[in-house]
Amino acid sequence: MISRAIVSEIEAGRGIDTPYGPCVHLDLRHLGEKLINERLPLIREISIDYQNVDPVKEPIPVRPVLHYFMGGVHTNLKAETSLKALYAAGETACVTINGANRLGSNSLSECLVFGRVAGEEAQGVVTVDDDSIREEEERLEALRTASGHEKVAVLRDILNDVMERAGGIIRDRTRMEKGIEEIRNLKMRYLNIGVSDHGHVFNTEWILVLELGHMLDVSECLLTAAVAREESRGSHVRTDFPNREDERFLHHQLAQMKDGKMSWSNLPVTMTKWEPQERKY
Repeated sequence: MISRAIVSEIEAGRGIDTPYGPCVHLDLRHLGEKLINERLPLIREISIDYQNVDPVKEPIPVRPVLHYFMGGVHTNLKAETSLKALYAAGETACVTINGANRLGSNSLSECLVFGRVAGEEAQGVVTVDDDSIREEEERLEALRTASGHEKVAVLRDILNDVMERAGGIIRDRTRMEKGIEEIRNLKMRYLNIGVSDHGHVFNTEWILVLELGHMLDVSECLLTAAVAREESRGSHVRTDFPNREDERFLHHQLAQMKDGKMSWSNLPVTMTKWEPQERKY
């Protein structure tokens, strides 16, 4: 709700431009130095160290950022995915213990509980076949030695801008469909990626290139799912469909990628004690 309010202020033209994008000011000065030092010492320290702003004397520039993804790789309670010998746990997985909103600090307990489950279940599991391993090794090696003209930092910056505009706190069909088009264009450019560091040890550029490929897939997946979900639910807020519609959309959306093509199916939501309630705030 706070993030939505911030974005609404910025889109209404009341934001403040910064080198990192538009923001609003969080003013804590009325609390006084004594209370800030007692209750919010870390906030003061971070604000001074990273922004050279002392909240005792001036407002802090703030803006929403993505810090958690409600969804992820589909797993069962044993942390198994649909791929043989692949287990997922923590923030990368969707074991459906969270609803449309994730409670604070749940990510830590989720990681600890299902991380242990994944480790125990994976013991003695038959690994994938040698041909699949060899195929993946060849793909990774091709990326490590890629000599195209596109730079990973440039494409990452563009993707960041696209997703902030198209898949941010407040969404609508026009921006999301334009975002999908831009991401598909980035995926074509990614085919011409280049890596200047061809080393095998501590090659962070290679890692960034690998990550970018996955980020492009996930971004396209997210926006495609969001376009199809013509409602507002939890953190998914659409100005063109502001109400929640349980009759049409009380289900999970499952995306699967094969040979570069994405397909979709729906998974049922198991209702236990807590059923969806109308949002009245």
